Amino acid sequence: MNTDSMIPTRASEILISKICHDLVSPVGAVNNGIEFLADMNGAEDGLQDGLGLIEHSAQQASIRLQLFRMCYGAGGSDAKVTGKMVYEIFQNFVAGTKMTMSWDLMNDMPDDDLPAGYLKTLLNLMVFAQEALPKGGKINVSWDGASMIVNGTGDMIKPKDGAVEGLKGTLSVEEISPKSVHGFVTKSYADLFGLTTTCAINDESVILKLS
Repeated sequence: MNTDSMIPTRASEILISKICHDLVSPVGAVNNGIEFLADMNGAEDGLQDGLGLIEHSAQQASIRLQLFRMCYGAGGSDAKVTGKMVYEIFQNFVAGTKMTMSWDLMNDMPDDDLPAGYLKTLLNLMVFAQEALPKGGKINVSWDGASMIVNGTGDMIKPKDGAVEGLKGTLSVEEISPKSVHGFVTKSYADLFGLTTTCAINDESVILKLS
């Protein structure tokens, strides 16, 4: 593990701000549901609508928290993390959106034991690809015998400003923004765990490799 690749304080601050921003919507919706129930004074129709809003919003908040914990928390580096766990977390994250995922866990995984942080970094690459497809699309995860490949395709390939530079390691700490911080920390994790990532983007796809 390369301890020289620890995430800088500025990147951590921006990342935490981004996480909070991404949680505001579902958590706020839970509060709205509670307020709605209070205004309905126990009316049956209002009860069902309010409970439905609370249930959906709480589920969305839980899904995002699970993703953030795996992507950015210490839990993602645990040796007990499996491909199935990463698959399910990401699948839940994109469910109900214009994004789909294809990943044959039985055949598209390395045969050898994976090093610490490998699946954490892979999940971060999958999120990177998802963020680069603002109109939705498909993310295919595969194993070519040497690297895990994340291939994102869709109607529009548009990584967030600075995200590619962050992932390639050419973005300075001073240039980090909420749009580029995910790419920056993904590169930082790869370096920390002694892994290599590559990024190739064209008009039709974003192709990320992890080895």
